[in-house]
Amino acid sequence: MRNRGEHSFINLPRFGASLYDRMTQSRAIKAQFREIAQDLVSRVSHGRLLDIGTRPGRLLIEIHKMNSDIELFGLDVSASMIGAARKNLTGIKTDLRQGNIRSTSYESDFFDIITCTGSFYLWEYPVESLEEIFRILKEGQSAYLYETYKDFDRIELKKALRANLKNEQLLLRLITPFFLKKQLKMTYKSGEVAEIIEQTRFAGNYKLDMIILAGLPIWMRIELRKKD
Repeated sequence: MRNRGEHSFINLPRFGASLYDRMTQSRAIKAQFREIAQDLVSRVSHGRLLDIGTRPGRLLIEIHKMNSDIELFGLDVSASMIGAARKNLTGIKTDLRQGNIRSTSYESDFFDIITCTGSFYLWEYPVESLEEIFRILKEGQSAYLYETYKDFDRIELKKALRANLKNEQLLLRLITPFFLKKQLKMTYKSGEVAEIIEQTRFAGNYKLDMIILAGLPIWMRIELRKKD
């Protein structure tokens, strides 16, 4: 399998994690995390939540603001990202670990809900990783992956991105389109996502919804249900 980019994050230097952390504090990214957090807390009121590819922990912070009863767990391949997350989550009880979702040390049937934002397309072994999610997710519960997809409406994106960046700082207005274009070039088509899921124990028990996050019509919510 070709390198999808996951390994490039493993040895990410601390200044790289710091730069990424600063980018996640833009108005648009903050809005994106708030919207995802709202969606998640509407689906679970208590129990254990795992955020895969948690990066600097911004999603976990938003979830805690909305519901402090949810037990928070974060996993990331990058030690520097986990370090940034620990700093940002100071004072909030959270289990943060460096590791790969392909193989974890969590117990089977452990989590009430599992989530991931914009990391799935980077996984080198997506089938095996989804199988691990199936193992550690409780029976009858669901995982929700929020991912960009390749077969979006490019005209609609162009208009939406202009509005999305209107009130951002100049640097973000300049670099965001570059990084977003790079991500969208690597991400999957919706049909390819379905093909991957069909190779796992989630086959027949998933749903793909095209959604808008922070005003951008490029997002897909992948619901994976561990059937009773």
